[in-house]
This record gives sequence, structure tokens and C-alpha cells, in this order.
Amino acid sequence: MKIKKKIWGCLLSLLCILMLVLPVMASESQETDSEVSAVTSEDLAVPTEIPAIPEKRQKPLLVDDAGLLTEEESNALLNKLEDISQKYENEVGIVTVNSLEGKTAEAYADDYYDYNGYGYGENDDGLLLLISMGEREWAISTYGYSHTVAFTDAGLEFISGQFQSKLSSGNYADAFNCFADQCDDFLRQAATGEPYDVDNMPSKGKVHPFWLVTDLVVAFLISFRLVKSKSRNLKSVKKQESAEAYERKGSMSLRRSTDSFVNRIVTQRTIRNEKDSSSSSSGGSSSHTSSSGRSHGGASGKF
Repeated sequence: MKIKKKIWGCLLSLLCILMLVLPVMASESQETDSEVSAVTSEDLAVPTEIPAIPEKRQKPLLVDDAGLLTEEESNALLNKLEDISQKYENEVGIVTVNSLEGKTAEAYADDYYDYNGYGYGENDDGLLLLISMGEREWAISTYGYSHTVAFTDAGLEFISGQFQSKLSSGNYADAFNCFADQCDDFLRQAATGEPYDVDNMPSKGKVHPFWLVTDLVVAFLISFRLVKSKSRNLKSVKKQESAEAYERKGSMSLRRSTDSFVNRIVTQRTIRNEKDSSSSSSGGSSSHTSSSGRSHGGASGKF
């Protein structure tokens, strides 16, 4: 009997505990449900509109999808492109791909620029160099300030002439750094108010003064040694006062003759190249419309 009483006592105690605990658990469950419903209605709301191009650039200024550069070369070149872009508030980008995916190089470059958020400021000022290894083609797409002011058709032709041979020979890092340096030079000139164009182009080669002086010194030393070596063989020859002293006996006598300048007739004729005349007279930048409807400038070619 004592054991049964103890069991009934334990059961009654457990029942009392459950009666006290269950109301508390029910209230906590209701609070949790209300919190979950609040989070679902406010914090997990899905935005109705997503912008096509965010304010910040989607792609970096250097995209080497073709794998033409080492990691060290890529880091150095990216830093240079960022510095130029910030200094002139005009983005300068380089993109390498393996295929144009059926597009022309011009169209691919325009679309890459437009749909990946390139361009500085409200007007999206900038330019992009595209390299496609599959087709061995390049294209430059300009927009905004780069199109209307800094990079004319003649300027782009000049720039491509500087880096294209490096592309053809496989010196990709040199080619891309050359492009970046030329862009730096052209943007610096445009900031003066007189951008490079047909009648105002940079010199193709700039030689450091040190090398000019060195070349002159070396040339002088070589010439001096040659003259000294030749003069050693002429010690027996003495200078004569007149040409008659050099006459050999039995030879024909020397005769003095003179020529007098009377008149000169010069005929000049200008030969014009149709391509040169059309480009040298107009200058400025030509335009085309991209798939996004924006007006771009640019140039393209093979390497």
C-alpha cells in the first residue's frame, strides 16, 4: 500500500507541474509566430524593379578572359588603368576574350561597354580596347568625352599604329601598356583644350636626351679613331700650295675651268591621295549606333 501511495503522489506532482508549464509554453509560441509573420511581410519583401546597370561598374577595367597576362602583369596594368581613369575622370578599359560569339569586333566592344556598367560620371565617359584571340581582331569603343573630344578618328588610327605590331608579335603586356600610355597622353592633351587631331598629332618616337648625347659621343670617338688611323699612312705626304705641284711629268697639262650658275627652273606638281585628302581635311570623330541605341565612336582591325 505504501508503494502505491508513493506512485500516486508522484503522478499528482507531475500533473501539477504540467498545468503550470503548458500556459507559459503556449504564450511563447504565440509570440514567436507573430515575429515570424512580421519578418515575412516586411524584411523578406522582393523588390519590384531591378536596374539594368547599377551605379557602380560591374566589371573591372581589366578583364583578361583569354589569359594573355601573368598575375603580376595584370595587377600592374590594372593599377595603371585605374590611375589614368581617376586622374582624367574618364575610364580606360581593356578586355580580352576567346571569341566574338558571331558579332563583329565593333559590336562586341560596344555591347561590352554598354552592358557592363563602364563609363565615368553621369555621361559614362570612357573607352574600351577589346582583343579577340579566336578571330585575331581588336576594336576600340569610345563614348561620351572620349568620343566627342579626346579620341578622334585620326587619333585612334595613331594609337592603334603604336600597339598593333606588339599584338601581332605576341607581346601582349607591352601592347596593353602602350595603349594605356597613349590614352594617358591623349587625355592629357585634351585637357589643354587642343586635343590631338589631324593637324595636331604627337611625335611617333620620343628619345631620351641621355641617349642622344651618348650616340653623339660614341659617333665622335669612332670617327676620331678612323681619322687617326688613316692619317698615320699619310705622313710622307706634304701639303702643296697649288694643284700643279701634284702633276706628274708626261701627263696632260691641267686646265682650269669654271661653271657659272645662270638660272633655275623648278616645276612642282601636287599628288593627292584620296584617302589622305579625305582624312586630313575633316578630322573629328565618326559615329555609329550600338545595339543599346547609344552613339559610339571607335576603330577596329586585325593583328
